[in-house]
Amino acid sequence: MPDTLTIDDFKDRVGETFTATADEGRTLNLTLTSVEGLEAQPDAERAPFSLKFREEAVEPAPQQTVAIQHADMGGFDLFVVPLGAGPDGMRYEAVFT
Repeated sequence: MPDTLTIDDFKDRVGETFTATADEGRTLNLTLTSVEGLEAQPDAERAPFSLKFREEAVEPAPQQTVAIQHADMGGFDLFVVPLGAGPDGMRYEAVFT
């Protein structure tokens, strides 16, 4: 499913929570904080974009593919990278190219 997701699937979901299960069985409650378009390559099959999330926990999970569950979107895998702690928790990013 991640290959078919586009920026339009997420742009109206800022503020919504996505539940992620990490490799070590840890559950991350990721709140979508921003959706940003990225510069496309001429031969790109879809417009690239990034998603930024925050989680209240301060202890970061390592970069990894997590199993995402969302009430409306269902389940899919997503590679997330920790960006570091922010004022309201740990920040993560996922990039779609």
